Amino acid sequence: TPAGLAVLAGGHLAEVRGRRLVGAVGLAGSSVLLAAMYLTSGPAMWALSLFGSMMAGLTVPALRVYGPELFPTSLRAGSGGLITLAGVLGAASGVLAAGALSDALGGLGQAMAILALGQLAVAVLVLTRFPETAHRELEELNPEDATPPTTPAPSMPGVRPHS
Repeated sequence: TPAGLAVLAGGHLAEVRGRRLVGAVGLAGSSVLLAAMYLTSGPAMWALSLFGSMMAGLTVPALRVYGPELFPTSLRAGSGGLITLAGVLGAASGVLAAGALSDALGGLGQAMAILALGQLAVAVLVLTRFPETAHRELEELNPEDATPPTTPAPSMPGVRPHS
């Protein structure tokens, strides 16, 4: 429930404060808190898990809109598929890297702390390289999706238009 509420709050904050800022804060906060979770135990572990999950929840509405917003309709399905593929490959390689690092370093906590650096780098990229799309129309982001002006239908002889 707290992470779900954070998703709702993230949607509001992303519209008010901007998607890049909320996404970057959520990525950075969740990476630090969730990596720290693996280095603790007891009540501290549970608190870090709770707050780390809430920070991750902020990123959902802030960052998930970038796929549909940044690609024109003609490329949206293909780009969405590539984004999903990259996510699956990233998740799988992250699990493999965590296992290998855990074995090499003698614990999962140290491995997760190292892997958190990658997510911190993504937070910096979001903040510095992603365009801000809040308060912008899709047609502004993708001019080729703008509806062309309509032309009146040709009249047919003997047919009266409705009045």
